[in-house]
Amino acid sequence: MGAAAAGDAAGTYDERMGAMAADRHPSDDRLTESQRAAVDSLTQAPQYAGKSKLYVFAKLPMRQKAAYFREHFLIPCAAAVIVIALCAFVIVRFVSPRERPALYAAVVDSTLPLGESAKLQEQYAEMLGQDVIIDDYFDTKKDGLSKLQTMISSEQIDVVIAPPSVFRELAGYGYFTNLKSTLPADEYGDLHAYAEDFHGFDDSALSDDVDDSGSGKGKAEPYGLKLDDAKRWHEFATDDAALIGVVANTRQTGNAQRFIAYLYR
Repeated sequence: MGAAAAGDAAGTYDERMGAMAADRHPSDDRLTESQRAAVDSLTQAPQYAGKSKLYVFAKLPMRQKAAYFREHFLIPCAAAVIVIALCAFVIVRFVSPRERPALYAAVVDSTLPLGESAKLQEQYAEMLGQDVIIDDYFDTKKDGLSKLQTMISSEQIDVVIAPPSVFRELAGYGYFTNLKSTLPADEYGDLHAYAEDFHGFDDSALSDDVDDSGSGKGKAEPYGLKLDDAKRWHEFATDDAALIGVVANTRQTGNAQRFIAYLYR
């Protein structure tokens, strides 16, 4: 009897433990169809695993493309467009020639009092109906001469107005053109009384001396016009002596001629 009771007790214990294990690990038979589908979807690899974003985008249904594009491509595409636009702007800015003003006049060594060049510029631009620049930032005691030489060499300046001593130096460098051949005959005839001759540049007879220069060794020619009696000029300038000359390499000779005529009216 004791052995039978012990066997029954052991059997009952094993049954209880098996039931508990079964409760902890329910069999697949207890899952519903929807639960099985959910489990299967979680255990399967993603449909486009290992594929590029472009490949995925191409394969997605049309209704999903917009959302996928916004999530993965919108910001990079916007950044690329901005970079391309900036590059195009820089290229166009540096490659395209800048539009020149109708006249660029260099006023050297405060030949005009402070602020008067702006007034002359405004008045002449209004009369001409085009943009002009009357630039008085050329101080030869500082960097004005190097600035002037750089701008003349790059064909940015049309006329120069300077005190006699500075004008003579610039003429000696060969920066001015002969006004007798540059101005129309009738205009030069009216102004020849104000013309002044200066020696230009000539290096044809230089020696081998490295310090030898052709500055001021050229033939004396009428490179400058004295502005003493230029009526329009003295609406803005003081009584200090000044001359005006046409830069030899200007591409706007006609505009330079008109500006000179304007100053003497």
